[in-house]
Amino acid sequence: MSLEFTLPPPKFKSRKGFMDFLGDLVTETVEEEVEAETIEETRGRPRELKTYIMESNNGAKIQNVTSLIASQLPTDLPEVSILRLEYAGRSAMFYMDAIDTRFLVLYTNDLADVTDVLYNRLVQSTSNKFDKIWLPTEMLDTISHLSGNIFRGFGLMFDDLFIPEEREEQPIHELTMSVTGSSSAEALEALNQREKLRRSLSRSMIRVRRGNTTSFVTDELRFTGRLITKSGASVDDHVSLVETTRTTYRNLIEKVEKNSIGTKRVEGRTQVEGQAFELTLERQIEDLDLFADRLLTPDLPFRLWGLRNEVSKDARHIVAVDLHTGDPLDLEITPSLIRVYIHQESCGNTLLRLYTNLQHAFDSAIRFNGEKIGAV
Repeated sequence: MSLEFTLPPPKFKSRKGFMDFLGDLVTETVEEEVEAETIEETRGRPRELKTYIMESNNGAKIQNVTSLIASQLPTDLPEVSILRLEYAGRSAMFYMDAIDTRFLVLYTNDLADVTDVLYNRLVQSTSNKFDKIWLPTEMLDTISHLSGNIFRGFGLMFDDLFIPEEREEQPIHELTMSVTGSSSAEALEALNQREKLRRSLSRSMIRVRRGNTTSFVTDELRFTGRLITKSGASVDDHVSLVETTRTTYRNLIEKVEKNSIGTKRVEGRTQVEGQAFELTLERQIEDLDLFADRLLTPDLPFRLWGLRNEVSKDARHIVAVDLHTGDPLDLEITPSLIRVYIHQESCGNTLLRLYTNLQHAFDSAIRFNGEKIGAV
């Protein structure tokens, strides 16, 4: 089943033509000096340009999934297509750029409460092998301070999914905060000095400004790879931030996949190559069985299914399947360390999803191989 497009599709004959079209979707909704956005996008306000970076293991071809109707229409620009999605009475139009077929970019200026629902439905479909990108806290921090970016705000989101229910004295269970404005950096520095908060300061978003006084854009980048223009109208600066984010993330995924576990033949002998990825925890895991059971959830955020085995009192081994691609992975869990084995030809996005969501659901101070995985 497919939907009919109600309007003639735009004809993009060049990248410049596509950029000009995206520029028409950018509406300058907030004045430059307004430091905080307290009003959500509604049907009565100008719509903001929203951009979603999506990881794909199946190229740029969209398949229908249960209850989600998808229509994909080509344009005169081979890498750009128009995607219309409909689900439960909601519909929206996306303009998909597949110049990088591994990391697709979807642009839209339909309402966020509609596009988020449709996009989430799309990336969770097993038939398409799509996933969001998962930006660790330190990668967001790095991007916010790259050349050309001015740090204008941050969001925090921490929700402990692993705390025992019967525990009487709870540490911080949930923390949500949004700070925007020219003093955001000082506010974040002050929070980092609070020892009690230090392991729950996972970034849910950053806000950065790019451009000059006459042509600029302020974008909000979420840890799931969604960008929203909050002020300004420079589509070139917006797309530049999209490309920086995509390239930074791609480089990290390729580094992970290059070091996955596999075998090769050397002079007639089989040789094992690759490495385990170590996630070092400052917060100790108190109940390994509880931790493993809550980690193996088929739904978001982890999208893993598997079986755990008791190796010793202080060690568990998990044989798991990534429900994004069906690829296998193995985990060894101890109170202070998680080793992850990504198999050859498996998707590296699995590791980034696990790592980033553990920052938001267990310990924001987690480290990858003893360092910050997203610092580039």
